[in-house]
Order: sequence, then C-alpha cells, then structure tokens
Amino acid sequence: MRSNRVVIVNSDDFGISNSVNDAIQRAFEMGCISSTTMMASRPGFGDAVERANTSPILKNAIGLHMNLTEGAPLTEPIKKCPKFFADGQFAYNRQKALFSLSADEKKAVYIEIKAQLQRLIDNHIVPTHLDSHHHVHTEFAIINVYLQVAREFGIRKVRLTKNIGKTSKAKAVYKQLFNTYIRSRFGMTTTDVFCSANEYADIINNQAFANKNIEIMVHAMLNDKNEVVDIDKVNLEAKMHPLLKGIDIKSYHSL
Repeated sequence: MRSNRVVIVNSDDFGISNSVNDAIQRAFEMGCISSTTMMASRPGFGDAVERANTSPILKNAIGLHMNLTEGAPLTEPIKKCPKFFADGQFAYNRQKALFSLSADEKKAVYIEIKAQLQRLIDNHIVPTHLDSHHHVHTEFAIINVYLQVAREFGIRKVRLTKNIGKTSKAKAVYKQLFNTYIRSRFGMTTTDVFCSANEYADIINNQAFANKNIEIMVHAMLNDKNEVVDIDKVNLEAKMHPLLKGIDIKSYHSL
C-alpha cells in the first residue's frame, strides 16, 4: 500500500548553525532525509554553502527556508517596519495573523525575500522549492509577496500549510483555502500532504493516503552525545527508518 507514495523528507534550518548543518548532512548520509531548506541570513550560512557545494548528496536537494522571524535581516528597508523589526532583530512572532501589508511593508518584505533568494543563487545554489522559518509564508499577506518573487526567479514549487493533524475548524478552513490558493492563483506545484514525522506515522497505513505525494518535516540537530535527533529529541534514524521502509524518498527536484 505504501509503494506508490512519493515521499519527501525535508529537514528545515540548514544554515542556522554549524552544528545543525552537520546534523543535516549526517541525516542525508543515513538515509533519514532527502531534502533540506537553507536560511540565507543565519550564522551557519557559510558552512552550509561549503557543504552544499562539496557534498554530492546535497545536489538538487536544497530549497530556501525564508526567514522573517529570527536574527537580523539582510536588507535595510525592512528595518524601518516596526511590524517586522525591533532592537536590531526580526520582531514578528506570528502572534497576530497578517492578512494585509502597507505599501512600504510589502516593498520591504519583497526586497528582503529577494535578497535571501539571491544570496543562495549567488553561492551556486538554485533552490528546488520554497518554505519558511516558523511557517511565516503561510500568512496570507506574506505568501503573495513570496510567490511574486518566486515567479520572477522561475521557482514553481512551494510547501503547503500543514493539512494533517488536530486543529480548530477555523484554521482547517484557512489551511484548505490557502493550499488551494497557492495552486490555483499562482500555479505552484505542491505535495498533497504536509505533516510531521509523528503525524505521518498516524496515516502510514491509511489507504486514503496510499497514492498521495507527502512531505514530512523534521528538524535534524545534534544532542549532547553528538547523536542526530529530531526536534523532539528522539534519535532521527530510529524514528525515520521504520517509517521509510521500502520507500525511495525523493527531493522536490523530482516532484
């Protein structure tokens, strides 16, 4: 029943730190993940670029992990937007939904996203797809700007908002509308399902998902014993190998 599934396992936060970069590369080598998304504005960016350009296993397997919520921006205009910037750092924490932006905010977000994407390309990394740190691209006001930039760069693949797991009725409706919107309004290619590893475990034997394209999100990192674990501190190899048995996991490049 699982053999017809196209499964992508993406580890977020490539570039956030050297230790996370190491965990992600090791996760690739262990067969736990098939894709990652890179942050262009965090301290581990240089190390991530070196790994991306020297390790064959990372070829055609890196997207952009757009960031508007952590650390410092790459560009100046967004620093003039209190909604996004304060005390030298990004300040938006997603506590309030963003359905619209002022003209100045929209322009600033556009310039920052474009700079992050351009920084990957300038370092010989052509993103396979797009997602974002803290899922900020799933805010309605942000996705319009983000996908405008994507179109300009010829990128046609983007992560859904999560559509598996418990949520409120209002959020479920928003998620359904959002996922339909990015496909129909912008013509983006997506998976059918986006979920965590634990949520994937809940549907693995559900025949309704037998032929669905699925992205599983993990966050590979190192624990104090130098083991590769997920965000919940569970050993990533022990978690993923039983779930992936018999599955040839792919990157967005092959979607």
